[in-house]
Amino acid sequence: MVRAVVTGAAGFLGGALAHALRRQGVDVVALDVRRGPGVVQADISRPGGWERALDGAELVIHAAAVGTGGVAELTPVRPGRAGAPLRVSGAEVRRVTLGGTAALLDAAARAGVARFLHLSCVDVLSRVAPRGGERAEAGLVGGPLVDETAPVGLTGDVRADALAAAEQAVGSAAAHGLGATVVRIGDAYGPRAGRWTLWPVLLMRAGRFVLVDGGRGVLSPVHVDDVVAAVTAVAAADRAAVTGEVLHVTGGEQVSAAEFFGYYSRMLDLPSPRSVPGRLLEAVDAWDRVRAFAQGYRERGATGPGTPAADLPPGDLAAGDPAGADLAAPRQPASAGGAPAVDAPGSAGTAAVAAAPVPGRPGGALVRGLGARLVAGVDPRARVDLGALGVRELTRDAGFSITRIGSLAGWSPAVPLADGMDRTESWLRERGLLGVREPSRRG
Repeated sequence: MVRAVVTGAAGFLGGALAHALRRQGVDVVALDVRRGPGVVQADISRPGGWERALDGAELVIHAAAVGTGGVAELTPVRPGRAGAPLRVSGAEVRRVTLGGTAALLDAAARAGVARFLHLSCVDVLSRVAPRGGERAEAGLVGGPLVDETAPVGLTGDVRADALAAAEQAVGSAAAHGLGATVVRIGDAYGPRAGRWTLWPVLLMRAGRFVLVDGGRGVLSPVHVDDVVAAVTAVAAADRAAVTGEVLHVTGGEQVSAAEFFGYYSRMLDLPSPRSVPGRLLEAVDAWDRVRAFAQGYRERGATGPGTPAADLPPGDLAAGDPAGADLAAPRQPASAGGAPAVDAPGSAGTAAVAAAPVPGRPGGALVRGLGARLVAGVDPRARVDLGALGVRELTRDAGFSITRIGSLAGWSPAVPLADGMDRTESWLRERGLLGVREPSRRG
């Protein structure tokens, strides 16, 4: 019997893959920092006994990451009122995402694992076209596609940049003989999908979700069933053909953000979310980073140059990108069956702005003054929340090619968006997540 190790197995994609492999008769060792049915609790970013789980394994699927907006990262929020922020330091993002990947690669090489599949996402790519102008106005749905040869550069998003660095580590391991492949996934939605399903649905119920720049951004949705089929196809493909490769996985359809989120609006029998300028949200994001710097400086009681950049929250976290380990708000556990509690999620983007003086610095008054102005009415976050999503990923100008995975692994998507949304709606209804606009208070 084939033996496989799946990390992040209590999460969305890791859990789906572990379940699918077990149905195929594979002996699966499921690892995650969280407890779950059939899951071995382990933190792969730290030394421990988990390394022994790789002995005798033929396949490792690495799905563990921080800041994916999964079920365990949902936090409550009330309509019209700012919620508790959810943040993680840049150092923690790098420790888990990059450090965990490096540790797992080393352990896999020592154990003689034949195949190593690393799950990444298309967010690692820098913006493929500048915002504004003819391209952005056209929306480019059905336009040119970005393939795997596109350069991976710094994006300014700590989560995306850590994922990009992890991809480089996988490529280096492949160059040194490990049968490693990067599977770069598009906008994965469906049952248990936090980032692209649960967060938007629950925020729409609370009346807080918005479309950025009218929803003209280009999305590349892919249903979880297609993701599972793609990853298992790569695992079964010729080892030499896929080793060292980066392979895109999307549903093969490029749609506008307005069209994608429109499915959820119709499920909820709600009007389309209102539009908010992306520049406004980016400005609020910038203020959040200033405030976080000042707050961290005050808490440390520092008199030197300030808080190290590695400890600042990622830019997109402030715009609604949650983290797997938070510093400011407790995680809300999932209810039975993996469904989250009916409280709508909050995020760093929902945090109320409070003046945070910087000790010993003349700019402290300016910080307090700007905070007062935002609180007085400019700050939109008492009514606006992107959940786990950020402005950058909602304003893309192109989709992603999946030609390469088809030629190397023989995979092509089988779940059209309309069909995938039907499946998603059925799952949401079964769990009572549709039909009630405002979440009830837990307890």
